[in-house]
Amino acid sequence: MNASDISGTIETLMKQTIAKINEATSKPGCDVAELEGLTKQASELKQLKEQVAAIQHRLHALSGGSALKGKQSVSGSFLRELQIEVSQGMINQNLLTLTEAIKRGQLKVGEQLIMEVLPSGEKFTSDVMQPGNKLRERGAIGKFYRNAGIRAGDYVTLRESARGQWQLLKCDNPPKKWSGF
Repeated sequence: MNASDISGTIETLMKQTIAKINEATSKPGCDVAELEGLTKQASELKQLKEQVAAIQHRLHALSGGSALKGKQSVSGSFLRELQIEVSQGMINQNLLTLTEAIKRGQLKVGEQLIMEVLPSGEKFTSDVMQPGNKLRERGAIGKFYRNAGIRAGDYVTLRESARGQWQLLKCDNPPKKWSGF
């Protein structure tokens, strides 16, 4: 089975699971346990889809950046794109934690990022460090949060425009959260 077969299978299963969720919620007195199981399945499928994309991106980077067959990335011309929800604790401590991206294989501890803050154009270099799966350069992160008016619950976008070259900006289109489950 190749990567496109895996992606296609995940998409098919996701559509089927969403259809089952819609069907279950349309019934009066729906079975909460069934709904919970379907929601967990949808969440796992989403994670698998992200992992497949992360593996494709990593293989692309390791092969010297030669062109990928099919879609280069979900985000278009960017190699990797991450959306991170900012908590009050992250703001208070000038942190940008990347735990979910590391779990999904989209970033690795020790990876060096050359960042350009948008729209200001300021640049800094940082690496992903342990403990905490966070960027080392806290001063620049705090300045970005203040200048962009980031508040708890806002999302920031990290997008790789070229190998090791990243843009950091406030997210205009945050991901939708599941509600009511």
